[in-house]
Amino acid sequence: MSNEKSRAFGPDLVRAAAVVLVLSVHFFLHSGFYDLPLQGLDMGLNSMIRMAFMTCVPLFLMLTGYLCIDRPWSKGYYRKLLRVLLCYFFAGVCCAAFRILWLGDTFVSWKSILPPYGWYIEMYIGLFLLIPFLNAMWHGSGGPGRTALLLTMLALTSLPSTVNSFGKLLPSWWGDIYPLTYYFLGAWLRERPVKCRSRWLLLGWLGLAATAAAIVCSMAGGGVFSWSGLNDWPSLFVVGESICAFSIFIRCDGKGWPVWVRRSVSWLARVSLELYLLSYIGDSILYPYLTSAGLAPGRRLLWLPAIVTVNVLFSGVLAQLAHQAIEALMQLLPVKARDAGAVQCRDTKS
Repeated sequence: MSNEKSRAFGPDLVRAAAVVLVLSVHFFLHSGFYDLPLQGLDMGLNSMIRMAFMTCVPLFLMLTGYLCIDRPWSKGYYRKLLRVLLCYFFAGVCCAAFRILWLGDTFVSWKSILPPYGWYIEMYIGLFLLIPFLNAMWHGSGGPGRTALLLTMLALTSLPSTVNSFGKLLPSWWGDIYPLTYYFLGAWLRERPVKCRSRWLLLGWLGLAATAAAIVCSMAGGGVFSWSGLNDWPSLFVVGESICAFSIFIRCDGKGWPVWVRRSVSWLARVSLELYLLSYIGDSILYPYLTSAGLAPGRRLLWLPAIVTVNVLFSGVLAQLAHQAIEALMQLLPVKARDAGAVQCRDTKS
């Protein structure tokens, strides 16, 4: 793992922003948003902010492509997955202990120790195993071929997911491989960074979120939120938002920012995996208080900044402890296995 001085600030900011956005999306899951009629200005604003925050997972996937696109296959490649697996199971044990000791759950089977928010790691493991071969496909395609590859992935995943929200029009069997689309999109943005000014990218991000939210509310017809490809991660709207958000964050060098802000971003990036997995504990403690406070459901959005901030800090403390424990476990392994440290492949200033 690179030390703080050698770490590039842009990738750290992408990671830090992505994990905060993940916890922000969880706000809508736990605050009752999905059970409420999409009526009125309050719920329209809720829908727009939710759509803007849906860039969270794409940011992680795009950063993986941005950093790892030159990673070749080697016999030692798979060792780099070891730390992710240790983190996955360590977080699972912590969450299981919390459920038993705090929530009063009963230990049922060994599946009970899998972290409740572990789906992303389960998906990432498959992506990690494919990365050297995806890279061979990318580098073997050449310039025009890479454009064709990215457009093909968008046509297979994002286009059907978006269009079919209005009725089954296109074959959609390949929609679930959208992580590969975002991986190649990150690689594309490394080679062809967006030149547009950040202010226009921010307007694009919010504009796409507002447009998608308006469509979602209109399609709901006064009913409750309905999941579809248009408002989920494969959506063309989310793809566009993610390009804007990623381009804003990755170009930041942190110059002129207060030292404490730069250090906070670096710290959040360093413990982002542990923080995400352990945020289940904070969610389980905080949100019952919100739902029992008697607030009008549409007005609960006002509490989002406070709850997410508290959960980031609380989960961050747990994540730091977990990070140190995992590092200690890594030191007990053979020297070759310790090389498994970094998940990302190119994480330093070049």
